[in-house]
Amino acid sequence: MSALTRTLTVAIATATLAFAGVCSAFAAGMPVAPAGVDPAAFQPSASCSCHSTLVEQWRPSMHAAALTDPVYVTKVTEADKATGGKLVTFCKKCHGPGATMTGEIASGAQLSAGTAEGVNCSFCHQVVGLQSGAIGNTSHVVDPSGTRRAQIKDPRAPHPAQFSELHTKADFCGGCHNVMHPVNGMHLESTYKEWSESAYAKEGVVCQNCHMATGPNAKAPTTGVAAGGAPERTDHFGMTFSGANVGQGQADIATALLKSAAEIKLEVPEFVAEGETTTATVTITNVGAGHKLPTGLTEVRQMWLEVSAVDESGETTAFGTHVFGTILQDDKGNAPVELWEATKIKSDDRIGPRETVTYAYEFKMPAGVSANNVKAALFYKSTPDALATKAGVSNPVTEMATAEQAVYTNPAARDAAAAATATSEPRPGSAMPLGVWLAIGAVAVAVVAAVIVWRRTSGPGA
Repeated sequence: MSALTRTLTVAIATATLAFAGVCSAFAAGMPVAPAGVDPAAFQPSASCSCHSTLVEQWRPSMHAAALTDPVYVTKVTEADKATGGKLVTFCKKCHGPGATMTGEIASGAQLSAGTAEGVNCSFCHQVVGLQSGAIGNTSHVVDPSGTRRAQIKDPRAPHPAQFSELHTKADFCGGCHNVMHPVNGMHLESTYKEWSESAYAKEGVVCQNCHMATGPNAKAPTTGVAAGGAPERTDHFGMTFSGANVGQGQADIATALLKSAAEIKLEVPEFVAEGETTTATVTITNVGAGHKLPTGLTEVRQMWLEVSAVDESGETTAFGTHVFGTILQDDKGNAPVELWEATKIKSDDRIGPRETVTYAYEFKMPAGVSANNVKAALFYKSTPDALATKAGVSNPVTEMATAEQAVYTNPAARDAAAAATATSEPRPGSAMPLGVWLAIGAVAVAVVAAVIVWRRTSGPGA
């Protein structure tokens, strides 16, 4: 057994015993740890039929796929192999909290219908709090007695229900979306921490406002009903839980979130003589995300800038690029390394909430051309291509933001381009070819003639 494996084994075992030992301290619930909870306490989503609209929003979410997402399964399999199988309980505690509490994960038993759904309705709506001083590594406290809790202040349900202020706070999400290394405490995912240090936290804008919207470009809460026959309320949240996963999540909402997250500005001189070199300045601002761009498991998530020029012939020349993310390092200084090997973050150049970053690139106007169209574009994909291929999933690239500017060798070249554009645009009323107009006219004449003949042959006295 390696030193890494021994350390992980001791740390995780100690944490599990600590959780079990403090269960009695929670009058209203227990932490997420193996506790022999009856699997019936975590009912499958099919049992929530009164909330069918919300259930259908949840089904394609990454919460529903928390235990089955091929990328996650591939990555956790690699982690388990590298650590002698000692990471499964740590990773699946967040991806399968109900199955952790029933002991099904620890025992290797087949998961029941409800716990197999990953992060499902009956887990989240039985959360009653967070462990004292801990937001992260699945620090939720759960009362699995069947009372459902949510943001509704006056629930009128046929089952036990209570208002929960925690369900309106980002702290609820932070219980899972803050992941610290189980041995050295290093932040592996810090989405909640990033938000908590931002202006959004001070302004009261929480995770739920963006990630529990009912559709693309929507914000929550909205007006809606929680169940069939329920009263309309203004504190309605969707169960979409969309992030930036276009390939495996809800593509329309994820795409809209990505395209609203950043803005790009491009500055380059309008005139650059042939063979001359100038500077193209690109400014990127995180305008829409309450956390860093990218966030989450950031050695997997990929966001990058490309700066290029397209000349009159369509020839593209790339002259600038930048990849954003974190690079992990081990205790020997090796980098990059896998997250289970990491002891520190070597570098982190992600863009914080409302933060602006600027990059400058040299651009040379090629000889023999009179104009170039310079473009800066910010792209995103959820995982490296190699990992996507190994997991057998699609890996679409999303263009988050763009900026373009035409560059000419001189004013005469600019004027010539403008004149060419003007003559190529169709004149009003002339978009349809003359032959088409003549054909339409011929058809109209034939129709009128047919009507006249019909009236003469079928009129009174015919």
